[in-house]
Formats: sequence, C-alpha cells, structure tokens
Amino acid sequence: MYEGGPKKLRNSFRANANPAPDTRHTVPDPVCDPQYYKQYYDECKKEYDQIASICSRMTLWRTLSFLIGILLLYNGYAHGSSALCACGAALIIVFLLLVCRCHALCARQRFLADCQSVAQDYLARFDDGWKQFPVHGTRYLHEERKESADLDLFGRHSLYQYICTASTIWGQDRLAHWLNHPTKQAKEILSRQQSVKELAEKPAFTMRFEALARILRDLPYEEARRAADCFFEAHGNAYRPHIGSRVVLRLFPAATLFLLFASLLETYRQYTLPVFFLFACFQLFFALLCYSRNNRVLSPVYSANRTAAPYRRLLESLEQESFDSPYLCGLQKELCRKNSASAALKELESITQAVVIRHNIYAFLLYNCLFLYDFRCVIRYRCWQKNYAQEFRAWMEIIGKIEALISLGVLSHTRRTHTLPELSEPPCPQQTQASGTAAPMLQAEDLKHPLIGEPRAVGNDIDLRNGTCLITGSNMSGKTTFMRSIGVNLVLAYAGGYCTARRLCVSIMEVCTSMRAEDNVNEGISTFYAELLRIKHIIGVSQKQQPMIALIDEIYTGTNSKDRIFAAKETVRNLSRPYAIILLSTHDFELCDLESDNLVHAKNYYFTEHYDQNQILFDYKIRKGRCQTTNALHLLRMAGILGD
Repeated sequence: MYEGGPKKLRNSFRANANPAPDTRHTVPDPVCDPQYYKQYYDECKKEYDQIASICSRMTLWRTLSFLIGILLLYNGYAHGSSALCACGAALIIVFLLLVCRCHALCARQRFLADCQSVAQDYLARFDDGWKQFPVHGTRYLHEERKESADLDLFGRHSLYQYICTASTIWGQDRLAHWLNHPTKQAKEILSRQQSVKELAEKPAFTMRFEALARILRDLPYEEARRAADCFFEAHGNAYRPHIGSRVVLRLFPAATLFLLFASLLETYRQYTLPVFFLFACFQLFFALLCYSRNNRVLSPVYSANRTAAPYRRLLESLEQESFDSPYLCGLQKELCRKNSASAALKELESITQAVVIRHNIYAFLLYNCLFLYDFRCVIRYRCWQKNYAQEFRAWMEIIGKIEALISLGVLSHTRRTHTLPELSEPPCPQQTQASGTAAPMLQAEDLKHPLIGEPRAVGNDIDLRNGTCLITGSNMSGKTTFMRSIGVNLVLAYAGGYCTARRLCVSIMEVCTSMRAEDNVNEGISTFYAELLRIKHIIGVSQKQQPMIALIDEIYTGTNSKDRIFAAKETVRNLSRPYAIILLSTHDFELCDLESDNLVHAKNYYFTEHYDQNQILFDYKIRKGRCQTTNALHLLRMAGILGD
C-alpha cells in the first residue's frame, strides 16, 4: 500500500515514527471501482494488524526490561556493584525507548484506522450505506433558502451527506456555503473546476488528507465552533504582563534555582535552604494571585490541545504536495507567504502541551514554585499571537477550502457517469434583450440524479433554451426526480464540482424552486398560500431581468382544478421571459394547450409507463409531446381501494 510495500513494514517504522507519513500509495488510481477502496482498506488493515502484533511483543519486552532493570539497580545499590547499576540503568533506558516507540506505533495505528474509515465511507457511497454518515448538514437548512430543502441539498439522505468528506468545521462550513450560495462568476467556477479535477486525480493525497483530518470529526461541531470562537476572541484580549512582572519572571526563578542547587551542594545550607523556601513560596503566591487572569488567557489554548497536532499535520501535507492549478498554488503560497503555517502550528502545539501540564495540580505547584510556569506560558503564547494570530484564521480557511474541493470531486470516484460541466453562453447573439441580458441554455446528455444508485439511475438527454417546459406524466413516472436532477446538478456545476451526466453545458443562472410547499399552522399559512408565496418569490427573481431557471412541481395542487388551471396559465405567462427557463410539472392536461400560445414559448414533455402482468413498469425516460396515459385507477386497484 505504501511506498516500499508492506514487506518493509518494520523498516518504515524505524525510519519514520510520524503517525501521518507522507508516503504514497502504489495501487492504481480509482476509476469508480469499489475494488480500489477494498484494496486500500485491506492493505491498511494488514498493516494495522502487524502493528498490533509488534505492540503486543513490545509490551512484554517493556515490562521485562523495567522489572529486571529495577531489580538490578536495587541489587547493585545494595551490594555496591557499579556493574549491576550500569546494567540496570541501561535496561531502564531501553524501557523508556520502548515506551516512546510504542507510543509512535499506536499513533500510526490510529492513522491507519482513520484510513480504513475513509475507505469504508467511499465503499458506502456505492450503495445506500452513505445514508448513515454522521455529517449530514441539517444545520445549514434555512428558511430563506427553500431551494435547499426542495433539492435535498442538506439534511438526512441529502447531497451534502453524500459528498461531504470534510471533518473540520472550516471544511463543512465552506462546502455548505458553496452549495447554498452559488457564485455567478464564471472565472471563479472554472478556477474551482481546475482544482477539483487536479485533486480528483490525486486519490493518494486526498484520501491521506481525509484520514489526517478524521480525528477532528470526533469533536462535536458545536463544541469545536465554540472552542474556535473562544480561541480567536482571545487574540484580542490576551493579558500583557507588566514590565515589573517581566523582571520578576527572569530574576526570581534564576535566584530560586541558584539557592536550590546551593543547598543541595550544602553550601551555606543553613542560609540558602530557608531563603530558597522563601523564594519558592513567594513565586507560588504570585502565581496563585494572578491565577484567574492567567487562566483566562490560557484556557482557549488548553481547548486547542486536541486540534493543534491534527491541523499541523494537515498544513504539512498541503505544504509538501505539488500542485499545478493556479487556485491550489495560490492557497499553497498563502501558507508560506509570511511564515510557515505548519511551523507556526508546531510551535502552538508545543505551547498547548505546556499548558496541559499546568492542569496537573502537582505540576502546577512544583513548576510555579521553581519557574513561575504560568507566566512563562502566557509569555510564550503572547509571542505566538504577535507573530501568527493574523494569519491563523486564513490558514484554517485554506484547510476548509481544500476539504470542500475534495468533496466536490467525490462523484468522480463513485459514479462512472460524471463530468465537469461546460459554462456557455447562448450561441445566437440575437437572443438577448434590449437590456443586454443573454438567454439561458441547458444541454445535458445522460443526466442522472446523483443520489440514486448508479445501477438504478436512468439518464435523460435535454436541450433547453429560454421558454417553458410543461412536463406531464402519470404518478411515480419520474417527473419530480427529473427536475431535481437538473436542480442538483446545476448547484454542483455552479459550486465548481463534478455532475452526474455524460456531458453538461449550462449558462450561469439563478436557480429557483417550488417543490415542497408546506402549510404552517402556527402562522396560519395553508399549503396553497405557501405555494403562492414561493411563486411570488420566483416572479420577484424574474423581475431582476437576469438569467434564471425555475423548477415548479405540481403547481397549485392545494386548490380546485378550475382555479388551478387558470392560475397556472397566468403564472406561466407572467414567468415567460426571454431570460428564463421554466420547468413545470402538472397532472392537468389542459395546460398542454399553452404550447400553441406564441407569447409563452412552451413545449410539452412527458413520462409514461407500461403494464406487464398487472404490474406498472416505468422507464423514467422523458419524451417530447403530451402524456396520453394515467395510472391512478390502476394504483387504487393495486392498493385494494378500488375493486376489480
């Protein structure tokens, strides 16, 4: 699996004890093949099991070396044998070395376990296992963004749950922002596409990056967000020790240590020992006096102890990788623009470890008696803030962007039918308004819904320009799924990610939907009125005279058929603009007559079904023209509601 192969496992342990090595995988690049991830998982598990075997043997040798070493030291001291003492000391040193090695191997074992977890997640995306992923983005569903709920962008069984590989709060937030607020800048979309494509072609790097970040997923989002906010807030509120305290910080520990060594060497011990205790008590009193103030400064640092090392490894991984796309190169350059980001995090990691020590009551008393330890931690942290505080948030955002870009490339690893969409303007310059707004267009070949398993997903071809598409068809024939396929793939396209189609060419448009209008008893809003509000919003967007696409499912189902047909026709006429594409599904065949209305520019499409041995079968293929079949009566008979 790793460079050098599993046969050189022990040599690799000796050469590199880093739990997150920069080794590269030798298995071939994945071509949407579960076997790649199965092989990846098996190799990780094999190495994990080998480490477990080594650690169990080390535990035995560690125990023996400690016990024998203590026994030799005791006997050497009792019999005055320097040879036995030397052997005992050597065995104690061996014990300490084995402890360090075992700790390194356990850290690598954790990394390999995270690698296995990443591989399992990719395997789960080939079936319905992804629906159990813990990160589903429900927190990003907002009332003002109804399209997110209509298109299943967030929440359980959503697009976000499927593609999100981010473990950090920065990556999860960034991916949600790109999906919820698609950019309208073609240059930015193309820049992201280049980066997504390059990262998708680096499966070894991306899976290693995901594994390095996986430990950060153990921290609940709300807790991680509070800790991050507290940490950044502390940047502006850090305590600055007075000049007098700095003098005390230097002189008193030096004097205390001098007196300690003098008393140990029995130099004027009757004087040095009492003065030493006096100085030690004074330093401890001073530390206790300023404990609350120091603690306010150091508490956020203590909270960062769990995350400093994982973030440092992520930054190291980014700094050491080579990139070609301008966007990724720019992010990498920003990490090293002023100071090395990983070096800064390594220093912060050291500070957090020092701060953790002070939370041990015995260490707190001893270190503050001798060194004024709390004040030294504050000074170190203050120096770190001065050098790196302004860049730190930007570094975290870069990690988030990389995670979001990796997530946008997930479909290229799990779906054979995938493509990076082309951004295009209409081929005819005449198709513009007096205002200069270009007519929108959407061309797709074999367009599929990304959340339907590929063996079951049915692709459709579509070529749309400005105008209205009236989609009819019987129940469960695929009308709504088809419209959602368009909407979800457009969101992915504008985020810069892969789409599930053989080819997709789109112009940049505002995506509006009215698909899941629900009543609200508390606010006295009926289903019909809720849909009216959604349609009103779509009309409001159309008045901006910017390219847009509206997906309206089962229009005005909350009212009687006569009013529904009249209202639907007027709505279509209102929305029929040169810069708008309208897709509207309906069971009212009367709306198909709009095709003959020259002001509407409507076209009819339909889905149909066929019957085989009293079963309804659907092919989920869209066709031009009007639907000629219905299946409601047949469904009633199948449900036993209507007799034969």
